[in-house]
Amino acid sequence: MESKEHLRKSTKIKLIVMSLSVILPILLLVLFEFAFFKEKLVVYQDLVVLRYAIFVLLEGYIGVKIYNYVRILTDIDYADMTLIRKNDERLNYIRLRTNAMVIKIFIYMCGIALIITGFFNAYIFYTLLSILVVVLLIYLFVYIYFSKKY
Repeated sequence: MESKEHLRKSTKIKLIVMSLSVILPILLLVLFEFAFFKEKLVVYQDLVVLRYAIFVLLEGYIGVKIYNYVRILTDIDYADMTLIRKNDERLNYIRLRTNAMVIKIFIYMCGIALIITGFFNAYIFYTLLSILVVVLLIYLFVYIYFSKKY
């Protein structure tokens, strides 16, 4: 069971990491605007809006995480509530079942997408195949790890 001190220590570390990770998307966005990258990389104009939308979503997610970490460090009641939520067996069981179901659905959907894209485009087929292989390898290594641990 996690204690308040451990929660505060891990929150401080996560806050530092998230604060530093705010810089990475900004750097990538600025770097890809240089002429050097525009000459080397093919930048599709129809994806510019999507690129900025992903940037805003990523920065928004990081901002929300930073807000939660600062709130844990400053508000004792919120820290207590977070600690209770983190140690609740029912919520942990639901989270584990949800994660397992999402991975299974992702693997099945990726397999169906592989069958469909095999008829249309080889590049998309190989991209999906590599994603599926990586997910299955990660699943295998995690399964082996937990089977040895427990």
